[in-house]
Amino acid sequence: MMGLVSRLRRAVVGVVVATLGAAVAGMAPAAAIASTTALPTVQVDGVVWSQVIVGNRVYATGMFSNARPAGAAAGTSLTPRSNILAYDLTTGALIPSWAPSLNAQGLSITASADGSRIYVGGDFTAVDGVTRNRLVALDATTGAVITAFRPGVNGTVRSLQVVGDVVYAGVCSPPPAAWPAAGSPPSRPPTGLC
Repeated sequence: MMGLVSRLRRAVVGVVVATLGAAVAGMAPAAAIASTTALPTVQVDGVVWSQVIVGNRVYATGMFSNARPAGAAAGTSLTPRSNILAYDLTTGALIPSWAPSLNAQGLSITASADGSRIYVGGDFTAVDGVTRNRLVALDATTGAVITAFRPGVNGTVRSLQVVGDVVYAGVCSPPPAAWPAAGSPPSRPPTGLC
């Protein structure tokens, strides 16, 4: 019986390897796929953690204070942007009319199905001076906070998904504030879920 299982396992592995080999052989060379041509895109003085495309706009969030045009040297032609921005997908130009401000980093960004709202999650507690604990909905055209959306999250939002009219957030929970009331304390301090 073991000999049959071993032969079957080798046959399956052989088919998988042959299939992968054929797939790789049919691929275009890397030079045909990749290009050294510079892409027009806005640059930041920090890091972008997440982007979403809606129509011809790209919305980006991360941890940065300024943006500059594509090709501009670091530290030149700066436009203040606090952890979130939008730019034109075709030209790479910053969208000057869309300038909300997060008081801490954004980690995830997504759009509503119709593209009218931009949802952002992260570490922030205020957006444009309005209290929004780690999750906010913004108008996709103006960047204004959508005041009817007030979920209030008690942990870092690391991921977002919109399904229909429901927004799901992947949240890192903070550690418990106290030890368990009954029994002995855990062997190591609680650290939350992330």
